[in-house]
Amino acid sequence: MSKLAAFVVAAICLGAPTGAQAGIEFCSNFPYKLFVAIAYSQDDQFWISRGWLELDNGDCSEFDASLQPATIYYRGESVSYRNAQGASISTVWSNPGHKFAIWEKDNFNYWNASEKVLNATLVDFSLAAERLEPGASITVTFEADGVHTTTTLTHPKLDPQGGASPPANSNSQSTGGQP
Repeated sequence: MSKLAAFVVAAICLGAPTGAQAGIEFCSNFPYKLFVAIAYSQDDQFWISRGWLELDNGDCSEFDASLQPATIYYRGESVSYRNAQGASISTVWSNPGHKFAIWEKDNFNYWNASEKVLNATLVDFSLAAERLEPGASITVTFEADGVHTTTTLTHPKLDPQGGASPPANSNSQSTGGQP
């Protein structure tokens, strides 16, 4: 095999999504530091909530490479900052309707998180994806406007010749941020 052919084969193999590359990634285009919590379902229909993943502007980070949940929710919270009028505010990305337990003061990992657990507070989360296939990847990007997120799903479906399919979809949604 020529060097060029070997390079092309290697590039295709490295670029093709596989189950090993699946994950839940969060990215930030927001100008201030933010923290991310997730909630996901277990096979037994109980929910787990976990936090906090810290992101600075321009950062992308995988929450946990070993997670393969069928349904995932997220919540983003910024640090306090001064708006154009000089008031101290913070931004929260969530949508009403799905509350899960969080602990504001430190990292947390709660089982049965759809109920109030220990000293937790039940707060709203936004749906990132549901009915995810095993090996699917999801990236949620918090946009600079402090209101929108962009969610990209990559499905691991293979064509009959064994090649990977392109990313399935991408969408932008408002998640209730208040800049």
